[in-house]
Amino acid sequence: MTDDDTLLSPIATQHERLWTPWRMRYIGGDQTEPGCIFCNRLQATDDRASLILHRGRRAFVIMNLFPYNTGHVMIVPNEHAPSPESLDIETITDMAHLAPRTLKALRGALNPAGFNLGTNVGAVAGAGIAAHLHQHVVPRWQGDANFMPILAGTMVLPELIPVTYAKIRAEFARDSADNVVILAVDAKNAALLIDTTGDQARLPRHHLTGEPVWRTAASFLDQIGAPGSLAGWAGASSTTDDGIPALAFDIEPGMAPGEGYAWRDVGTVLNNLTETDGALLAGAIQL
Repeated sequence: MTDDDTLLSPIATQHERLWTPWRMRYIGGDQTEPGCIFCNRLQATDDRASLILHRGRRAFVIMNLFPYNTGHVMIVPNEHAPSPESLDIETITDMAHLAPRTLKALRGALNPAGFNLGTNVGAVAGAGIAAHLHQHVVPRWQGDANFMPILAGTMVLPELIPVTYAKIRAEFARDSADNVVILAVDAKNAALLIDTTGDQARLPRHHLTGEPVWRTAASFLDQIGAPGSLAGWAGASSTTDDGIPALAFDIEPGMAPGEGYAWRDVGTVLNNLTETDGALLAGAIQL
């Protein structure tokens, strides 16, 4: 498999099927790992792979790999503690401050009608990871509790987790940015959309509006004649390095972009981009 294949394969994922393959690891009891899952993710350096959306001073926000609903996230203290009374006031305060920021990001990304917020303390109370306290934040929509979860015990999610992750993380990142960077790929032709209006080729950017970051990027692609589907996060792996939010899009093959934009071969464009965009694309190849 080439670097190009590594970049293009997740972006070319088909979205027609109704499937939740990550749930099989949970159903089959294969989700365990040595040590504490939350501590392991906190100590890792690749927040994208760990599904960490934001790191605060004493707590962090992470997506649930086995979600109850689309956009199900958790607010988790950095300290490995089983109950609120084991935490210092600074940690409790940081978790409290993260709650409204998390709701704001979820509203911006997914526009839910409401939320369930809750903490299960102890295994007997339903805590799946009882040794490390965590607060659940579950977006809700009218009609999301249909016959599938009620009768079949199965939750059907409308989009893949990497796509939901990208939407939410972009909302966390927008507070410090005015633009969104767009990594638009024509997977069939192994081509990357490039802004050719400057002295040096660079990835397209678009000014953020009041719309969700992902929708702003999608609307921009529609406007320049290169419509596509959101594929995932294309920015820095670590949330501490978040600058401009960057999103990857799978573009329909054969689209002819408008003036000022052109398709370039993915295998040759890397060394011709600006230093910033070259680093971003190099990181995205690791998707």
